Amino acid sequence: MLLPYQVSCAKSHPRLYRLSDGRFQVVEPGCLAPLMIGHQYVLVETEFAEYIETLDLPGVNVRSAVVYEPRFEQEFLDYKELNIESQFSFDAVHDIDWSGERLRLLDGEHLFATPLLKHRLCASSFTFLRFTEGFSEFAGGKR
Repeated sequence: MLLPYQVSCAKSHPRLYRLSDGRFQVVEPGCLAPLMIGHQYVLVETEFAEYIETLDLPGVNVRSAVVYEPRFEQEFLDYKELNIESQFSFDAVHDIDWSGERLRLLDGEHLFATPLLKHRLCASSFTFLRFTEGFSEFAGGKR
């Protein structure tokens, strides 16, 4: 069985909260990162979003995003949201086809790439990406 790779960012980032107007508000101190993953969101810098669009991944749509930093009353417009349609839970892990090039979200907040897509992303110029094979970050396969 092919194992997917959890995708994360080498740089830490603050948690974000989606406001009713669609913006993402920074809710704790910290610097923004080129890839920010949280509950029901994946935000990336525009350059990486443009690269993802060229891959034409099934079930991945890119849309504009605004990150709002209330401490400085500043909006950041250089982010895009990756809307990833394919989501799964641990109960379905063994039923998922991990072939091809795909992104999937575990429980709406952990990003996974298929092995083939991981290989392509590793060959790209985006050095902030980090990959962990399988579900080793989750003790016994549970969070």
